[in-house]
Amino acid sequence: MPDLDMERIKNIHLVGVGGCGMSGLAKVLYEMGYKVSGSDVKEGPNTIRLKDLGVKIYIGHKAIHVREADLLIYSSAVTAENVEFKQARANGTRIIKRAEMLSWIMDQSQNRIAVAGTHGKTTTSAMIAKVLDAGKFLPTYFIGCDMDYIEGNAKLGDGKFAVAEADESDSSFLYLSPTVEIITNIEDDHMERFGTMARLLKTFEKFAKRIAKDGFIILDVNDANNRDLMKKLETRFITYGLNGEAEYTARDLNFKHFGSRFKLVRSGKALGEVDLIVPGWQNVLNSLPVFAVGFEFGLDFHAIAAALRTFVGARRRFQTVGEYNGILIVDDYAHHPTEVRATLSAARLGWPKRRVICVFQPHRFSRTMLLKDRFGQAFGDADKIIITDIYAASEPPIPGISGKTIADAIEGKDVEYIARKEKIVDHLMQDVKEGDLIMTLGAGDIYTVGKEFLSRLKIKK
Repeated sequence: MPDLDMERIKNIHLVGVGGCGMSGLAKVLYEMGYKVSGSDVKEGPNTIRLKDLGVKIYIGHKAIHVREADLLIYSSAVTAENVEFKQARANGTRIIKRAEMLSWIMDQSQNRIAVAGTHGKTTTSAMIAKVLDAGKFLPTYFIGCDMDYIEGNAKLGDGKFAVAEADESDSSFLYLSPTVEIITNIEDDHMERFGTMARLLKTFEKFAKRIAKDGFIILDVNDANNRDLMKKLETRFITYGLNGEAEYTARDLNFKHFGSRFKLVRSGKALGEVDLIVPGWQNVLNSLPVFAVGFEFGLDFHAIAAALRTFVGARRRFQTVGEYNGILIVDDYAHHPTEVRATLSAARLGWPKRRVICVFQPHRFSRTMLLKDRFGQAFGDADKIIITDIYAASEPPIPGISGKTIADAIEGKDVEYIARKEKIVDHLMQDVKEGDLIMTLGAGDIYTVGKEFLSRLKIKK
């Protein structure tokens, strides 16, 4: 926890306030009573929402923006060369990272729940927040994207419970001191930062060791790296998983459009049926640690199941863009081979008779290069695949690496490489027919394709 004397701080300025993590932080700090301002390079939904709330928002960075700041918080995208960062340093203003501020806010709560892992942490943390809210626990929470039941992705609670999605990508989760940790899984992502799997695993081990002395860790025991991690730690564990000897598991799974039904099993005993209105086996898996958290804090099965029954998911997680003339368009954030495979599996399970057309935008040159062979095996549940060029996410190009790298790695499927994203809608207009399911996948701006395609369908009619 950073050494912060927040009683002396009145004015807080956030540089890079438009991002998901920073905007949530700004909202909660404003709700705590601080005078909050923020800046970003462009306006967006998050900055507009903060402005409507009462936060002073600047578009563009200028030294004058920090003249009243007692504390400056900066995002991982901001460097020390930023003009506001430099001016704050010249003014002698305290400067901290986003993760340090998040840690301080979390530490104000008695029960601090941090959800980490390569896949599923956004949905799992959002499910936990909803269940605790429904149970009248009034948690503070920070989720990685917008949710249906709050305006934005964060909310100030009453100080007893806090829930945060814990980001491993830049090791910022090492600032947290949780009393409860959920580790969904550990896979080879963000290798552009970690370099080796050994370094990534060591970082997760450090995170696990930050658990409070009387705390506990909930892990998917079917994940091999989680099993190895358990051997290295001396703490209380609760296990979950869809296979094996997990304490929490599911059986009698039935999948339907945008949902599933299963029996929750705890320590070998079936507790009752659970209905979800989010699709796929991965969301069944995401719900299991939520039951573990709820039971640990005194909620009963029926209360947890009732809250999950109305959980509609997070933004860009199997999100319906629209349906027109029998053509369904869905968007998802999937950008790792495991996520692509799970998302397309959910589509196939929910709509077994539809033709699934997947439009995939690779995210980062480094990820494309390192995982190209696994991407080649990830599209098995798609009937047709369109690959467009890479969303760089500020990375420089790597010679010889493009969207075609993944298209060439896919064998035995109907796959097409369309480098320019702007041409995809024209292609879809010529090919798509009634009954098709269009899936746009990727962590970049591929979601715009689904929106434009839906608009074109309506105009054509």
